[in-house]
Amino acid sequence: MIKQRMKLSLDEETKQYIQTYMEENNIGFTGEAIAQICMEHKKTKSNEWSLQYISEVVSNNLHQVLKDELTKIRLGANSADKNTQILIEYMNGLFFHHGFDGLMTTDLQELDSTKVAKEAVEKRIANQRQKRIDWEESKGKQPSH
Repeated sequence: MIKQRMKLSLDEETKQYIQTYMEENNIGFTGEAIAQICMEHKKTKSNEWSLQYISEVVSNNLHQVLKDELTKIRLGANSADKNTQILIEYMNGLFFHHGFDGLMTTDLQELDSTKVAKEAVEKRIANQRQKRIDWEESKGKQPSH
């Protein structure tokens, strides 16, 4: 590496910093101290970029993992909601028809009324899902202001 002579002016604080740095690192020449300070600065900037990149990658991966887990939870909650709605429809039908003496579980036999209740709830959920999809699509196609 070819060295070149430079004439520079420094404020007192910077000059003092370089002199302290030279003493701490046992450096005899100001040029060497400035060169070493510059190399350390370059290395620090490189590490800073690397840490920023790593943070961004970790953040994105964490976001995706949380999104996937929350989707599983949401699907489970939706399933529970569906079953609850079916039960409500079924109980509504039972109370409508007074005088019912017993209850037969669906393990023994699924009654037509239970099938009707399931279909009603599934249709309702499908309609709500379609409304949400339509709303999301319309939101994405709005003209920009």
